[in-house]
Amino acid sequence: MNRKILKNKFNFIPLIILIVMVLVCLAFNVNNKAANSYIVDAKDNIRQGKQALRDSQNDLKRKKLTVSDRKLDLANIANEKKDIKINQTIIMLSHQHQWRVAYQQKVRQIQEDLTVAQTSKGSGSGLINAMKRDRLIYQDLASKNLEKQDDDFPTQGIGYSVWVSKTILPYLLVLAITFVLVQVYGDAFEGKLNKNKLLPISKVTITTQNILSGSFFAIVLWILTELIAFIAGTVMSGIGALNYPYLSYAIGSGKMLLQNISKLILPSLILQGLAIVFIVEITYFIVILVRNRLAALFVILLLTLGLILVTTVVEPLQRIAAFLPTTYVNGISIVSGQYGHAIANSQISFATGVITLLIGIVGLYGFTLVMNIKLKKF
Repeated sequence: MNRKILKNKFNFIPLIILIVMVLVCLAFNVNNKAANSYIVDAKDNIRQGKQALRDSQNDLKRKKLTVSDRKLDLANIANEKKDIKINQTIIMLSHQHQWRVAYQQKVRQIQEDLTVAQTSKGSGSGLINAMKRDRLIYQDLASKNLEKQDDDFPTQGIGYSVWVSKTILPYLLVLAITFVLVQVYGDAFEGKLNKNKLLPISKVTITTQNILSGSFFAIVLWILTELIAFIAGTVMSGIGALNYPYLSYAIGSGKMLLQNISKLILPSLILQGLAIVFIVEITYFIVILVRNRLAALFVILLLTLGLILVTTVVEPLQRIAAFLPTTYVNGISIVSGQYGHAIANSQISFATGVITLLIGIVGLYGFTLVMNIKLKKF
């Protein structure tokens, strides 16, 4: 089967598309990183602060104010000068790579803004939670003396490969695997005739070989994509740090916390690898069941990519998401607790994922064998 994959040049198209997407997204992240860093925010704050300072000083000169109003305006001017100085200090320290001191200043700044937001009736919970998240991240970075990376647009090797695993692979990798394997598994059929049954090999052996070969191809494709993302990110921006904080949520309580990214990589890879094997199995099962490539591709994408996309938005599926093997394709979101937190399902965890995937893999393999052996019409 592996020879069939290599002989057909069209099977290389998904790999090329994945590589191109990884490189294009990296270039996009590099471009957005320059426009969305905390240093850019600090410069914007300085510019806005200076404008507000000029306006306040002009108002103080022009208007006839009461003593109390004058004191209030003077206090506002003092605060604006203080904010400008803090932002200038943060920029200076960052340029000197004094991350610890710079982020300690940033934490104090966030804490002051958070205090104001918590006492203001107009501040929503989303804004307050975002401030608490930023405070937590900068506190952790200050304690480790690490440079802040853009969490939405990472560019360093480790961070970018994790981002690819979370953002690109759950969709494009599934599409690539199903596209190639539907073609390869479909070659066994001439109309409705399964040519594999004419071979002097047991049905158990044929089924096992097809699933193992498909899994080998899918896992190699997955690893290659991850390696390319890691190498490209490393060449572009450096390797990154294994103790870089990753935003997580405690299973059950939903409490916001940070974990070293190194603690999340292996569990997430285990979940994603098992999910890929399950997708290979369901692809093989549907192909031998439907025996029509186009129809099989449609059904498979509906059961895999379709479920991945709609589980986060359809409430009935959210309630049973922990028991859907396709949920665990996005391994990093599972082990960090982000997925379960987003859909308010505390059952979703690494342990539940491993159990669900193993049951799904073994059960589907057994059902495929029974279908091939016992049901003559197949």
